[in-house]
Amino acid sequence: MTLYKNDNKYIGEKFTLDIVGSYVAVVRDRFKGSGFKDFPWQYSEDNSKTRIYIDAGSVDTYESKDARPGIYVDRSSMVFQKMAINNLADIDMRTGVKNFYCMGGGQVSIDCISSNRGESSTLGDIVATHVLMSDDIFRSALGFRDMSPVTLGATQPWEKDDRTFVTRVTSEFTYDMSWRQDPLAQRLERIFGSVKPQ
Repeated sequence: MTLYKNDNKYIGEKFTLDIVGSYVAVVRDRFKGSGFKDFPWQYSEDNSKTRIYIDAGSVDTYESKDARPGIYVDRSSMVFQKMAINNLADIDMRTGVKNFYCMGGGQVSIDCISSNRGESSTLGDIVATHVLMSDDIFRSALGFRDMSPVTLGATQPWEKDDRTFVTRVTSEFTYDMSWRQDPLAQRLERIFGSVKPQ
């Protein structure tokens, strides 16, 4: 299986774009170099050779006139649950540095789109089982605490184009999140120091 690596300097570990990107990478991996003879949905980075589009849902490149099926990954709402009062884990009384901790969680939806109802259903089945079986990849790459349930939805007309069908796969996840803050006076000076009148 392909290892997921984030090379974008603007996206930090466990940012929602990083999470969506890891799901895209895992789904693409399933459709690359399949061991089945004459696999009908071979994925390629080359748009002229790929038999299926697989991308983030925020990249709206799917055209209704295109006959190839598509798989789009997007996230739903994220929830950051407090685990302690004000998420405070500890404080260094000498330096004033504070450490914080919470648990993040959310849901990713993977839409398997096709003009053929049976094809959409089959793609959804392949994606759901592959995401379920890739739990170890998400735990290794993103440090997910839990990744359940993975849900395979019913195949139905797509809300964006009623001439095509969608089978939605959803995956819920939770992970630990921690951060550190410098003392408030230092942060205020750094943020507002440049806007004070001279």
